[in-house]
Amino acid sequence: MASFDSFIPPPSFVSKTPQQIHDVFLSFRGEDTRYTFTSHLFAALSRLQVKTYIDNELERGDEISPSLVKAIEDAKVSVIIFSENYASSRWCLDELVKIMECRRNNGQIIVPIFYHINPTQIRNQTGSYAQAFANHETRFVENMSKVQTWRFTLAEVANISGWDCLTTRMESELVEQIAMDILQKLDSITSGGLERRIATYKKIAQQKLEKSLKTGTLKDMEEFITSLHQLADLKLEKALRTDDSSVWDDLMGTYERIVRLKQEKWVRTHNSKDMEDYMATREHAMQIQREQSVRKMGLRGI
Repeated sequence: MASFDSFIPPPSFVSKTPQQIHDVFLSFRGEDTRYTFTSHLFAALSRLQVKTYIDNELERGDEISPSLVKAIEDAKVSVIIFSENYASSRWCLDELVKIMECRRNNGQIIVPIFYHINPTQIRNQTGSYAQAFANHETRFVENMSKVQTWRFTLAEVANISGWDCLTTRMESELVEQIAMDILQKLDSITSGGLERRIATYKKIAQQKLEKSLKTGTLKDMEEFITSLHQLADLKLEKALRTDDSSVWDDLMGTYERIVRLKQEKWVRTHNSKDMEDYMATREHAMQIQREQSVRKMGLRGI
């Protein structure tokens, strides 16, 4: 079997127990996204070995449970999937208030995702959100301070930079991009982040290689090249921090493979843009090789 690097064991899904250890908490409206977007994102995070808490309870009491509160408090990142009916759930709104409390008190990272809904609708509570709050104001007429807290918190979160699913792109690609963004945010606050990202991209490159060899299509070949580029960027970041020749040799090995693949692609397409891409990548690889040489002499180039 062809191998890019040694295989990494597949991740195990995090079971929902009060004692579980997790890095990410998912807040979502079950009836909107539980079996679609949210499940796909959970699967993507699991493939990246990101421990993620997902609440699979279909029925709840009047208040969110202590175990759910603790799950939010224990997370380093909370991902909020705003959907059409998110604000109709008082439990989602209570989760949101707790998440923002953790952001203020503990510096928890928040990643808003606007799933087929405009952020301004959330910020200004219009459309379905206006109807949701009309219902809340009727139900909680004696506790309007709670409703106002929900309103304020929604507006606050909607102003945080997030992911807009209204843009024209394939949802499968979007989910992978969001998962990688979450992984990188986690790596920025945990030790060993760069090594973890390199290991993750090695796994991705391995998967792309296997698919490319199986299908032989140009599209899959391009995806493999892209994954190698992403891996090479991380290896370059690592190499620039050290003079260890083995690290630089590993980096050069990846770039040499990219150059060979781009040459093969050019031969297959006879496209002038592919030729230019191949030549530019070869020149970049040569530049890195020169940097490796000057570092061996105790100098610095790049």
